[in-house]
Amino acid sequence: MRDLRQLIDRPVSAGHPTLIVISGPGGVGKTTLGLHWLNQIRDEYADGQLFVDLHGFSDGRPMPPSEPLERFLRALGIPAESVPIDLDEQAALFRSLTAGRRLITMLDNAASAAQVRPLLPGPGPALVVVTSRRRMSGLVMEGARFFDVNPLHESGAVELLHHIVGAERIAAEQSEAMSLVALCGRLPLALCASGARLAARRRWPIARVVGELTDETRRLSALSVEDDVSVQAVFDLSYQALPEDAARLYGLLGLHPGADFDTAVAGALAYIGHDESARLLDMLADANLLEEGSEDRYSFHDLVRLHARGKLAETTSGDERQAAFARLVDRYLQTAVSADIAIMPGRWHLGAYYEAERRISFPDRAAALAWLELELGNIMAVLRAAHRKGLHEAVWQTCEAMWGLFLLHKHYRQWIEAHEIGVAAARACGDPVAQARMLEALGFAYLNLKDFDAARHHHDLALRLEEEADHPIGEASALEGLGIAELATGGNDRAIELFTRARRIHQRLGRPRGVALMRRHIGEALSGAGRHAEAVEDFSAALRFFEQADEPYHQARTLTSLANSHLSAGRLDDADDVLSRSLLITERSGARHEQAGVHASLAHLAARRGQGGVEREHLHKALAIYTELGAPQAQEVGDRLARTERSHESRDRGTDPP
Repeated sequence: MRDLRQLIDRPVSAGHPTLIVISGPGGVGKTTLGLHWLNQIRDEYADGQLFVDLHGFSDGRPMPPSEPLERFLRALGIPAESVPIDLDEQAALFRSLTAGRRLITMLDNAASAAQVRPLLPGPGPALVVVTSRRRMSGLVMEGARFFDVNPLHESGAVELLHHIVGAERIAAEQSEAMSLVALCGRLPLALCASGARLAARRRWPIARVVGELTDETRRLSALSVEDDVSVQAVFDLSYQALPEDAARLYGLLGLHPGADFDTAVAGALAYIGHDESARLLDMLADANLLEEGSEDRYSFHDLVRLHARGKLAETTSGDERQAAFARLVDRYLQTAVSADIAIMPGRWHLGAYYEAERRISFPDRAAALAWLELELGNIMAVLRAAHRKGLHEAVWQTCEAMWGLFLLHKHYRQWIEAHEIGVAAARACGDPVAQARMLEALGFAYLNLKDFDAARHHHDLALRLEEEADHPIGEASALEGLGIAELATGGNDRAIELFTRARRIHQRLGRPRGVALMRRHIGEALSGAGRHAEAVEDFSAALRFFEQADEPYHQARTLTSLANSHLSAGRLDDADDVLSRSLLITERSGARHEQAGVHASLAHLAARRGQGGVEREHLHKALAIYTELGAPQAQEVGDRLARTERSHESRDRGTDPP
């Protein structure tokens, strides 16, 4: 009400009445909102009110402008025999009669700007309110102001249900009422349909209707009360008004299992070009069948998505739907591979797209990471759906392409879930090498979570598969994972042995990057064993390679390990210099987990120098990042910070720390 009031309080362009277009999806409450508002302000428009339903979305054809014009002219006192036959003459007479009058005209359920224009009154203080499922952007030249109506907020949806069902029933089943609101997508028409069924059946628990709506295949049909309150019917009318190509895309978009999508993904589903995809998406958004987000993002209301899937099932064969979904999966796979190459180009791969000509590219690492971060939820949804549909080859290859994101941004839950699906998919393909690849990635996730028993288990399984398949580069990867587990649990000598075996494989295969990685790990194990001079030699060799290869993540990891070796050897100034370099690289590359590790090492350095305030500052920074990432190091750093703060407080009081 407040926002609508502000719209009519703004100055009007000369020659135009005030024109407000209220748009939104079917069933969202546009007409109810418009009538409620106009009833509140009707006293400000003493010359009368005109209302017409233009039937823009009904079983019949939209009402031609001449029909409401005849009604309006008669209502304004023109005898029936004096009403012109010609539409232009009718419109001119209407404008003359209404010029300068304080009159409300509500044009409900409009189909197009062309249907509305002849019905606009003459210049003056009149107010025209148009409601439509379309945006009516064509009315901008008439000075239109636009107001979008969205589904209710959760609190408003519960309040509406409260009015229909009654306070006692809502209070008795609060959890079920919230579930009902969610299943109705907070759409007023859907809430009214469900609420009406409950209101007419006082003995029914709310849980019964919730149970019916939980089944997606029955949800739309259950959201109806006879023919006059039906979510399915409302959506059907919007669908029937679409051109054939837009209707086809609408149905295909129902196949997308994620939260939102862009023009490229829509184009892949429909097998159309970017410009055509953009045109049709804009048409669907104008029809309020899609919600338009920022930066070329679109999404469905949950109930509209179900409707789109139903229409697709009615109009296409199973083979067509499977082919469209395969194109969708392929689009995400190709783009993820291109992103992974931009993030970490030197890593070895199995997937076929790594060697193919790339149709998609990213300007830099930051852009590639940003895309993967943005699409993570969608990629996870696509992985689940693709696995259920048997697209196993694409599933494990997509998992492989997610490595850069998972390594840098540490989405632990998704990392594990994706690769558990990937292991199952590779097994379904009968591909032991791909299965080992997925097990290795899963093992590295557990290494990051410090679950070293689980990490060993997965790397042991992978090593056996790699050896049986005679796949030496994969064998080196499994050995690396086992070595890291030994290193983390104090087995420095065993770790050196495992890393050395892996290094020999990389040397034999002519892979200097793999050799550099193993030299860094060997340096960490040597440092852990107190052999710091040897460790520095290995760190320095690894660092030279990663600098030449432009791999900032591994540069930072190597620098931090080198600094920690300097710290252990008492070379504090050397450690300070190296950590400063590492911190700068992690900040520039967005490697948040490694950035936290640098702060933890800087805290150790400050403690060695007796700089308590600096130590606590770095611990706070490390704790904030680890907590944000859900990293297991947060507990250790938090405990350490608490000890230093207690010690600081004790010194201030002149007492011994507890």
